[in-house]
Amino acid sequence: MIDMITKIISEKKLFWISFAVVGYFCLLYLNAYFIKSDLVLIGWFQELLTIPFILFQFILLILSILYSTKDKFRVNRYSFWSFLILLINNLFVICSFIFR
Repeated sequence: MIDMITKIISEKKLFWISFAVVGYFCLLYLNAYFIKSDLVLIGWFQELLTIPFILFQFILLILSILYSTKDKFRVNRYSFWSFLILLINNLFVICSFIFR
């Protein structure tokens, strides 16, 4: 199964996509608490992209777990860092729903 996934997406692409997802949630956080932009276009993009990005980050977390287990959680691999980034981001998103 992991061989099929490695043909679809490489470790390096997984890392950069994970980094982009975390960047989106950082921008969302900045807009919610510091920038507080009331532009309709920004609000439209937030409403359009937030739920798909939440689902996408869970899928990416599962993929990074598969890659990391294949690499035995070695720190010098992209899969480990994408796993760590996505795990922390998932925890922040889940906690933001619970403690809002």
